[in-house]
Amino acid sequence: MRDALLSETDQQTLHGLAGYLYRDGLIDYPTAKAALHAVTMQGMTLTQYLVQFNQLSSQLILEYCAKLSGLPVCDLKPEDYTFHGDIIKPELVQRYRVIPINRDKKQLYLGITDPTDHAAITAIGFHTGLSIHPLLVREDELDKIIHLYFRQMNLNSQLECALSRITPVENPPSAVEKNEEDDEPVIQFADHLIDEAIEHRISDIHIEPYEEHCRIRFRRDGLLHEAAVVPLHLATRLATRFKIMGNMNIAERRLPQDGRIQLREPDKRDIRINTCPTLHGEKMVLRILDAGHVQLDIHLLGLTATQEALLLANLAQPQGLILVTGPTGSGKTMTLYSALHYLNQIEKNIVTVEDPVEIELPGINQVNVNPKIGLDFASVLRTCLRQDPDIIMIGEIRDTETANIAVQAALTGHLVLSTLHTRSAVETMTRLQSMGIDAYHLANSISLIVAQRLVRKLCDHCKQPEILPPRFDDTHAHTTPFTAFRPIGCQYCNQGYQGRIGIFELLPVTEKIVQCLLSGKSLSQILIQVQQTEGMRLWEAGLQKIRQGITSLAEITRVAGEIRAQDIDQQ
Repeated sequence: MRDALLSETDQQTLHGLAGYLYRDGLIDYPTAKAALHAVTMQGMTLTQYLVQFNQLSSQLILEYCAKLSGLPVCDLKPEDYTFHGDIIKPELVQRYRVIPINRDKKQLYLGITDPTDHAAITAIGFHTGLSIHPLLVREDELDKIIHLYFRQMNLNSQLECALSRITPVENPPSAVEKNEEDDEPVIQFADHLIDEAIEHRISDIHIEPYEEHCRIRFRRDGLLHEAAVVPLHLATRLATRFKIMGNMNIAERRLPQDGRIQLREPDKRDIRINTCPTLHGEKMVLRILDAGHVQLDIHLLGLTATQEALLLANLAQPQGLILVTGPTGSGKTMTLYSALHYLNQIEKNIVTVEDPVEIELPGINQVNVNPKIGLDFASVLRTCLRQDPDIIMIGEIRDTETANIAVQAALTGHLVLSTLHTRSAVETMTRLQSMGIDAYHLANSISLIVAQRLVRKLCDHCKQPEILPPRFDDTHAHTTPFTAFRPIGCQYCNQGYQGRIGIFELLPVTEKIVQCLLSGKSLSQILIQVQQTEGMRLWEAGLQKIRQGITSLAEITRVAGEIRAQDIDQQ
């Protein structure tokens, strides 16, 4: 019927997938014609045009192509995908927009997005000499994989250029005998690694020697990815170079060491180095601290307006213990520093006890602990209490003695801030009890517990709408409908995410919780009481970030899935 409304010439112009979509009523004729024009004149793909102009979703097009062609769908995860560059040349990948998924003898399983593009399948078969078995993949996932691959190729080519100037040595001299001037290419390679890390906002560089090679990985926004694989002979020479930069003992390879590099302008940063002896050599981790560019602002942490007001109210109290909890890398230190920045006034004497001091705060007395000389948390705290402090920040409560001193300080007129490694706010109280703090002192010292996680923020340049699972719509049917987004990946972000933000759960120690503690209630009973109190749970804070388009469901599930999944079904 639709064909009868068009001239024969118009029908012939709608070729390929656009013609099928029009034929089956998914798009109208003007849209189909405009899409084909964009493909020809602007270099866009059909799917890119239809998704960008909100005609169809990427998922709907994928499902239609599967029904049209009968081809199976391959659910690719870009972060887990390994590109087989030895099967298809990179230029063919870009030209035909296909990716090799697997090879079985003379058969190649090829990821495609347009089943009507027979020319691409034929060309890949001709160039590889293999029998092609096409599999359908989502176009946005294919885009992300191709973008990541070519970014990695660019990084590898730069590293290879630096590596090409390094001459392998069969029997390298000992680190003590090595003349630094003789290893200029290694010095350049080490500098290049740091430059690359800074340019791409990397927080950690991992250098890992194995039996036959050395792997270098970068951690960005909380996740590790491979940056390069280099010859094994480079591992020791690279370790020696970084030890020299970090004022470490280059002759000691059997024991762990810590060092520090301070970069001068324009990239003023601190780099903390840690070495650990492994089976095939020293594993080295370089943590890059961008203290000079950090914004210590409570308003930027990610707290909701209600949570922020509650935190500020507790910070305004003259005494009490405020604990920030979460796993390693969840942003606890940044929350504490932001709180200290807020509290830093001429009328207050603020002392911090840290291991190590990560950010220097003018106007605050910061102390580095040094267990090697007996300067541990507990001994420094005892001294600090004789320094007439108003506010004390303890980097981490690690042992019973430190916990006792922190509680006593909070009970005797000091505002104490610290961190603890627990999964949730409720577990913090039972953890302190297990460290020997009795219920009475616990109930009367703790004023607020802040549990937090860090989630990656979606890139505003490339994020695309997605349909949430039905249970979200069912569970929150009373709320205003909203559009959720998913990561794609582009030249600005590489992986669909750019930066991180916190999600928080704040637990004020109310009178009812105090009574639970004093009466010796179990963790499960305290949890029931907590669930009856007002306040946003961790998974609810994550859901709010999804509603605001800040992050994705996949990211919240990765970070707080165990909390969200069990609670959301109970609502």
